[in-house]
Amino acid sequence: MYINYLILAHKNLAQVDRLIDNLIESNTFIYLHIDKRVRRSDIMRCRFSSNQNVRIINNRIAVNWGGYSMVQATLNLMKAASDHNREGYFVLLSGQDFPLQSTRSIYAYLHDNYGKEFLNYWRLPYKNWMWGGLDRIKYYWFIDKIGMDASNLFVDFQKENKIERDYFKDFPPHGGSQWWCLTLDCVRYILNFIKQNPIVIDYFESTLIPDESFFHTIIMNSPFQHNVVNDNLRYIIFEGGKPNPRVFGINDFSSLVNSGKLWARKFNMVHDHFVLDELENHILSELV
Repeated sequence: MYINYLILAHKNLAQVDRLIDNLIESNTFIYLHIDKRVRRSDIMRCRFSSNQNVRIINNRIAVNWGGYSMVQATLNLMKAASDHNREGYFVLLSGQDFPLQSTRSIYAYLHDNYGKEFLNYWRLPYKNWMWGGLDRIKYYWFIDKIGMDASNLFVDFQKENKIERDYFKDFPPHGGSQWWCLTLDCVRYILNFIKQNPIVIDYFESTLIPDESFFHTIIMNSPFQHNVVNDNLRYIIFEGGKPNPRVFGINDFSSLVNSGKLWARKFNMVHDHFVLDELENHILSELV
């Protein structure tokens, strides 16, 4: 069994280097999408650029938060990784994630649970999302084309004029956390499904934050739904209705290592590198 990490990164490449240092093992491969806005010269200064187990995919795109570009970048990673046919798990991470356990412990857990799909999900409408999350799919959003502010104005126009999109029949929408851990068979299913059903891509291209619904909706309407564990194995804390998760610091160390999760997000070593120092020491202690 192999672990294939699919990493979406757009800044703090020194931290991405540190993340990869703590993921790499002989049975581990890294596929890295770095936002197109990042200069190649900056990428080539990183340690990961010369690591034989790391592939920086060529079809980099400019990712806009809330737009379909995030889904497209993820699909580009999935295609690049699945082409190598390495049986095992495909783990989607951001460049601001970090492992909470050693590579040995992570591998052992996934090996013992092989065949399960780890995905945080819920059926829409969902009580903890504004308007149940249905506003994300029943109005046209063109974030990659006109930006978030203009898209919000256009959605207000649609609401005022009672314009709503028709959704698919017998394809219940689902949402959840963007981050997941899927088997090769499930990844292949998703890629084959969208190839056979391009209308699904056409629809989600003009939705809001589709990375939190696109994959969930496909998987939970597939034969793989019976293998899904409603847990993405991440420690993530959202506070006070904020759209972004808490950035962990050294004061969070105890809760991080006692969470029982495999990975956590998010971190920013420019503001607090001490928590990463302690996590690295914790990971090393597992290997002694």
